[in-house]
Amino acid sequence: MSLTDLGYRLRDKVASLLNDERRFIKLISRLGFLGLVSAIILSVAPTSADENTPEVEQTPVEIIDTTTAIVETITETVVVMPMDTQTTNIAETLTSFSVQETATPIAIQPKFSIKIPSSLTVDPRANSKFVPALAISGSEYVLVCISGNGLNIDVLAKRVNSDSADDGVVVVGDMTNSLFISGATDVVGSILNSSNGLMLYSNTGGVANRSVRIDLVAMNKPGVKRSYCEAARTSVTVNLLSMGLEMGTVKNGITLK
Repeated sequence: MSLTDLGYRLRDKVASLLNDERRFIKLISRLGFLGLVSAIILSVAPTSADENTPEVEQTPVEIIDTTTAIVETITETVVVMPMDTQTTNIAETLTSFSVQETATPIAIQPKFSIKIPSSLTVDPRANSKFVPALAISGSEYVLVCISGNGLNIDVLAKRVNSDSADDGVVVVGDMTNSLFISGATDVVGSILNSSNGLMLYSNTGGVANRSVRIDLVAMNKPGVKRSYCEAARTSVTVNLLSMGLEMGTVKNGITLK
């Protein structure tokens, strides 16, 4: 049997069912035919709709970065370095250490009285020497300028830098070869004699055959500046003399009886 004959027979069968005189058979046949048509329409309609729907052009979406930037704030710390106490120009410009900015030497310098030995004997092997107690008089305020020839000068606490500008007294250059002290004359004298007195020492060998110079300047107020030392009319030099001992010195033997 050919497909054409099969198609004719199916068509005749459907027509006979639809036209059947029996009411029940006619109803079922029509419902089945309607279901078949509905199925065909439902399967074809979406495909046609998809084909006829115009393609919507997609607009690219801009991605906005909402990340919060964290800015690190660095506070710069200013470090203040201590004054270099090893320079011989330490008191060349010392307005920050002056108790009074208007401090100047007195125009007519008096003659000071200073009691201190002009020479001291020392062991040739010694690398330090204390100066005996000294006395100063001659004006209300004084600037003492002490410079060492191959010697450093230590005042107040020993082996500790004592530079300061407190209570009307200025101390600059402690533990260097140029020491400056200014203030009331009696107070400056007490400072020079404190803690066993002024100590002279050397970092490059013994202190023998070296010297220290002391200049006294009368001031209207306490203040320090190297150029003020040039106004001094009273100066004294202390020499450290070797007592004559040598490294090879041998004492005579003692005979026991």
